[in-house]
Amino acid sequence: MGKTVLLNEIGSYARALGWTVLDETASEGFCDRLLAAANPDRRVGRITAGPSILGVSLGTVELDRAALSLREALGALAKRDNSGVLITLDEVQDASLDEMRALSVAIQHIIREDRNIAFVFAGLPSMIENVVNGRTLTFLRRAVPVELGPVDIEEVAQSFARTMAETGMAIAQEVCEELAESTQGYPFMVQLVGYYVWQAARKAGTDTVDKQRAQEGTLQARRRFDATVIEPVLQRLPGTAISYLLAMASDGAKPSESGEVARRLGKTLQQVSTVRARLMREDVIESRSWGRVSFAIPHMADYLNEHRDELEAEIASL
Repeated sequence: MGKTVLLNEIGSYARALGWTVLDETASEGFCDRLLAAANPDRRVGRITAGPSILGVSLGTVELDRAALSLREALGALAKRDNSGVLITLDEVQDASLDEMRALSVAIQHIIREDRNIAFVFAGLPSMIENVVNGRTLTFLRRAVPVELGPVDIEEVAQSFARTMAETGMAIAQEVCEELAESTQGYPFMVQLVGYYVWQAARKAGTDTVDKQRAQEGTLQARRRFDATVIEPVLQRLPGTAISYLLAMASDGAKPSESGEVARRLGKTLQQVSTVRARLMREDVIESRSWGRVSFAIPHMADYLNEHRDELEAEIASL
């Protein structure tokens, strides 16, 4: 949560220091795009940012050539004005290990040349380990890991109070605290609640956010959150995984006993272990303590219970 925003902030800080920042997402061909961004006018020799270097199937020769090309382009960029180069890479869990290796080798050599280069990458915590621990990617293990968690509820309440005041809106501390609790510290939900609550007050023609406006805005935020976060997550999961989540939702937002979830499904712990592991790997649920799991996404239990009948009907039709 909040990883893309953090990458943007780091990039802004680096630009303020005079560094060149290359922002990319780790979809297929990101090394080609970095090559093109680092050398848009082809001033560095032996650069070919295309499938001939980084195609779908990369052999050892192609990988070495790609790493060399990146090294030349990024090294020249860092050397050009003697400032520095920052590369930010988002959604690393989707990255090709071949491309990650090519980029890592290039960066490692530039560091050895004593050039100013920094690399910040982000992705789902449980899945990014596959990249960091991949073969020939030991260099990435030197990275300093930072795991982003929920924003402190008190800080969220203070942020609501400060932001509303800056826009001329009056809001009671009690209302700020209730709004903060509704977000569960999830950064995107913080944005949605703040936006829709402010809009509710504006549409009502008032400069005060009272409990009625807070409720209206929070309801709108929930609908948007359901449509843009929860529903896409459920759409990519198989029926067995949704059944597991529905069994958990019987406990509401409270942590569930793994053994009890298995019992509700008529299975043993061993029989549902694969499903549980997948949900944890994709950060849909998380382990709270030994044998207990909880939802990693706020309001997931509420959504599942509200749509239980239709979800169970969909699973039965598969």
